[in-house]
Amino acid sequence: MARVLHTATSQDAVSMYVKAARERHSQTELAEILGVDTRTVRRWEAGECEPPLSVIRGLKQLVLPLHPELPERGEFTFIDLFAGIGGIRTAFEEIGGCCIYTSEWDKFAQKTYGVNFPATHTLDGDITKVLARDIPDHDVLLAGFPCQPFSIAGVSKKKSLGRKHGFEDETQGTLFFDVARIIKEKQPRAFLLENVKNLISHDKGRTFDVIKRTLTEELGYHIHCKVIDAAHFVPQHRERILIVGFRDPVGFDWAALQLPEKGAIKLAHILHKTDGTEPVLSWDEGRYFDHARKKVISKYTLSDHLWNYLQNYAAKHRAKGNGFGFGLVTGKDISRTLSARYHKDGSEILIKQVRKNPRRLTPRECARLMGFPDTFKIPVSDTQAYTLFSNAAIVPMIEATAKLMALLLQKREATPMPAFVKVPKNMVSSGLWTKEQLKLAFHLYCQLPFGKLHSRNPEIIELAKLIGRTSGAVAMKLVNFASLDPSITSTGRKGLGNASALDREVWDEFHADWESLAIECALLTQQLRAQHKQPDAVVLDESEQEGLDDFTGETRQIVTTQRIKQHFFRRAILSSYHSRCCMSGLSEPRLLVASHIVPWSADRANRLNPSNGLCLSAIHDKAFDRGLITVSEDFKILVSEELVRRDEPFVKKLFLPLRKKRIELPERFVPDIAFLARHRKEVFVDK
Repeated sequence: MARVLHTATSQDAVSMYVKAARERHSQTELAEILGVDTRTVRRWEAGECEPPLSVIRGLKQLVLPLHPELPERGEFTFIDLFAGIGGIRTAFEEIGGCCIYTSEWDKFAQKTYGVNFPATHTLDGDITKVLARDIPDHDVLLAGFPCQPFSIAGVSKKKSLGRKHGFEDETQGTLFFDVARIIKEKQPRAFLLENVKNLISHDKGRTFDVIKRTLTEELGYHIHCKVIDAAHFVPQHRERILIVGFRDPVGFDWAALQLPEKGAIKLAHILHKTDGTEPVLSWDEGRYFDHARKKVISKYTLSDHLWNYLQNYAAKHRAKGNGFGFGLVTGKDISRTLSARYHKDGSEILIKQVRKNPRRLTPRECARLMGFPDTFKIPVSDTQAYTLFSNAAIVPMIEATAKLMALLLQKREATPMPAFVKVPKNMVSSGLWTKEQLKLAFHLYCQLPFGKLHSRNPEIIELAKLIGRTSGAVAMKLVNFASLDPSITSTGRKGLGNASALDREVWDEFHADWESLAIECALLTQQLRAQHKQPDAVVLDESEQEGLDDFTGETRQIVTTQRIKQHFFRRAILSSYHSRCCMSGLSEPRLLVASHIVPWSADRANRLNPSNGLCLSAIHDKAFDRGLITVSEDFKILVSEELVRRDEPFVKKLFLPLRKKRIELPERFVPDIAFLARHRKEVFVDK
């Protein structure tokens, strides 16, 4: 069993330190190490007195190795705040993250967490008493900060008791600001915050507005928020808001989250099996299910008294026109939200039984209802287990979000671009699509207007010949990609469904690293064309070719690589905007520029991200680049006061009519509002 350690100096905490130390040392040895007498150690064990803080620190060092054997570090490290029983941690470990710090104040949650996770680091208690500088540096911060001050049920209860709720709840409501101070001090690359849906509407939206402004304006993070119903993942209606934040602008997009069909998973999936197939879980010690009789332990069936009370209570409220009552379900249904009051009577989720009163869910069924695996151990009483699971995060929902973040969290070392790439043996194949074939297809998809994704397009025909497929098959694959593109589907165009998991993987890889994959595809195409004895893969236009003859050898290769990157970005932008300036409507290609929102030199990771681009005329590009004009979050053009004050007819004619005019949005790769916000903050002259 993992040893749980925390920073609180209560008697319970001291007892845990002493007990852990005594597992390794006798009372005499411990007294000698700490410089006290044996009698004092005995008094600590008995709880008769509390050791001074300096001794507590010494005890902590004794029971937690200075250099514990940590698991192999994954792609990123994370900390787990308000950890509960580890639902969010479970999800992020599944994608290769390494937890290096945990905080959770509830002693029953601590016990459960400690049983299920190895003791590789301290589990701190009250986070309000932990200095931010003492928390280890990390890549990702995870926090399911207390939801009761904001939940509908929690607010109703606090109001009925005359207690404050939301940020005015001094014990729980302000814990968000502890998250904020840690983010400010440690500057993690990303964070994920989870809370109840009611957080958005609490206090008429003012609470959520404070949270958003704190994260964006005060801390400078780029946030992405989404409300998701857990019924997509488990047989339970449970809406939660997830707030994903990144320190730097990245290509994170909630539209890329693949949600399973809502309500497809029924309660039968999590209920104990009475047909002899219920797994034997030795760690449950027979507390929930009687395998000999193939039935749930009888104590979970409601007594006649309780069942009559619930029926009468429901009838009384029905007569008044109220909706209060119990939730009676079968294995073919999905349940209401599991709440913290479930231990009282189980009324929100009651399971029908044949010729007997309904029953509560068992704690093991609650664990399954929240998405925890059967390997998860439950070392606490039923009452505490119900409370802990009702406050937990939905594991598969968090895992789906973690996977969406994963590619953007991988640490990549800057490496020089290769002069060539090796063509895989299965590159030319008409069987199942290979990953390299899909990369080339998506590379082309980015550079063609949606209306030209057909089998007669010469570029599609050419790619089909290079990879050994028909032009119809390639065109169909490009339209598969369109079905994943939120900019396409949001307009009512659906593309062609049935996109594969590998299609999605390629989509996600490009959005995580546009530059590397654009170069890889250009070089791969170059090799394929050489095998077919065709001209070079990328035909640079005159402006891109200009000056290349002035360079030779490695320098020429570097310059050529830069031109290839620019070529991809230009084609992706111009095709998305139908080769028209989004501000003026100019359509002369020789006067159009694929303009970066965040400058090329300021954000390497998004240099080739088409959502970091606008199609502008040369003069509008220059004004945008110099910060004389910008674009608002609702895509309206803002003209600087400096230009407005200029008494020049040309300026008045060209720029003043643009004020508050909405830009023409592209059919794909809509400008990322995080990039636009950064332009307004860092480039626009009117701060």
